[in-house]
Amino acid sequence: MISTNDRYARHRPLLSDQGMQRLRSTRVVLAGAGGLGSNVAMLLVRLGIATLIIRDPGVLDAPDLNRQVLYTPADLGRPKVEVARQRLYDINPDVELEVRQERITRSSRLPNADICFDCLDSFGSRAALEVALQNAPEGSRAAGCDAGDQNAATLRGLPLPLIHGGAEGWFGQVSTLAPGGGGYRAVFGPGFDERADEEAEGKPIMPHVVALVAAAQVAEFVRWCDAGTDAMLVGRILVIDGMHQHHEIITLQS
Repeated sequence: MISTNDRYARHRPLLSDQGMQRLRSTRVVLAGAGGLGSNVAMLLVRLGIATLIIRDPGVLDAPDLNRQVLYTPADLGRPKVEVARQRLYDINPDVELEVRQERITRSSRLPNADICFDCLDSFGSRAALEVALQNAPEGSRAAGCDAGDQNAATLRGLPLPLIHGGAEGWFGQVSTLAPGGGGYRAVFGPGFDERADEEAEGKPIMPHVVALVAAAQVAEFVRWCDAGTDAMLVGRILVIDGMHQHHEIITLQS
């Protein structure tokens, strides 16, 4: 085997030159550094993205250890983002990390980015993320549209692709919300508004299901690097059955 100092040599040939250039220059927002988020973060820094912006308010608890791959028992009681920063830099010191221990709210001001990963665990958190992404930059808010007004923000549409992932029990799902599209309501329908105030609950979950969902989310990102949103699960949802090893793509009603 020929030796090389190119740490990306194994996946570089699988992308176009343009795709690899996009991957290496992309700024990614990662909402959540738990089960999905820690798996996604590890894969993204191994791919070699430019910047990873992580937001998570959590402190590591013992039940987290069954699926949150960046953490060990020695990290119990520590902020997840603090540990994630250390581990991710150990994996790839060339990736720029911007981390904050904070919950994304409807009034959050997120840094400029090219794409976002939803690795959250409640509809309430997702509703807040959607509005935070739609918020106009400070000083240029659309006339008559308050940053906390979810309905008004929805009319503006998402400014960037949002890769949604969810997992519970033996099952998971992945979809991509396209810029300017219908947001979460296009995926979940009117039921999203009914559940938009829900908070996270500790639910049973299999660790391999989390890994499958996170890998599918990162696969969406890789397709975006090479071919944009046309190649992604826009208007479709991938359903993963981790018990029976069954994957199904469902086309959503427009």
